[in-house]
Amino acid sequence: MIARKDCALCHGKGFIIDPDPMKPVRPCECARSQRVGAAALGIPPRYRQSSFESFWEWWKLEHPKDTVAAALTKAHQLLEHPMSRGTFSQDIASKLELILHRCGAKALPGGEVGWKDLKPAQEPQGYRTLYNWAKSDRDAIDLWWIDGSPGSGRSSLAAAALRAWADRTGRPGLFVSVRTFSQELKDTYYDSRSFKNTDFMSERDRMAPLLTAECLVLDDFDRLDADIRVVRALAQLLDQRYSDELPTILTASRWAGTLQNLTPEAYPLLRLDDASLLKRLAQARRVVMAPLLERLLGAPDGGADSRP
Repeated sequence: MIARKDCALCHGKGFIIDPDPMKPVRPCECARSQRVGAAALGIPPRYRQSSFESFWEWWKLEHPKDTVAAALTKAHQLLEHPMSRGTFSQDIASKLELILHRCGAKALPGGEVGWKDLKPAQEPQGYRTLYNWAKSDRDAIDLWWIDGSPGSGRSSLAAAALRAWADRTGRPGLFVSVRTFSQELKDTYYDSRSFKNTDFMSERDRMAPLLTAECLVLDDFDRLDADIRVVRALAQLLDQRYSDELPTILTASRWAGTLQNLTPEAYPLLRLDDASLLKRLAQARRVVMAPLLERLLGAPDGGADSRP
């Protein structure tokens, strides 16, 4: 957190050391109050109220508990019978058993099975890891990929993660629409024709805030413009942030590995033939905007890439 230099309690340190050596250091209230606003982070108005709490309330409405409970019962029944269990790979079966264990089966009248906690089955794949990283820095992860269909909540979740990270650290981040930024870069190349670059900013000027942002969201990364200069600029951005170990969150409609199976016309990043960059993207920590249990039960690649 950013501390007030004139604070009489911490004297600008941001933390207070208790006289009792057995008590832990605690954050100063002056640091807690220095929150970075959503507007300052560049978050669009539609997502400025996003938080992990509001996201979860919306998610529960989109994926109601009755549907999740029915899926849990189905998974339980499938794993109970050797024949149906054999239709799952060992990896998928292990992940399903882990979810059932976390949800906690309980006996109901009539011999039916109920569940103590639906959240482990209901939450998006990778959600808990993202939450822990943004809220408490539990893992040192500097590249995230959030994918899901339009309307699945990926931009809202990215905005929530950025705000939580900024609140925890007191440092500014940046939320950028890749489609909009692509056009801004193109305007620097074509300013003599379009006259849209009225402030005469160079590519370096446009890139500077993204290069130095301490946490960056690149929203709709799969809508990157096909102009090779734009593609090179975004690749350079990702390379530089990787070298500087600055966290980057990418959102897209499809997973990086799936996009890499497309043509260069459909996924312009392939035009660079940069195997190192493509490998890093495919190894990003992934969040899939679908309930974890639903994904494991329904998708042929349900366990691919993924860490429950």
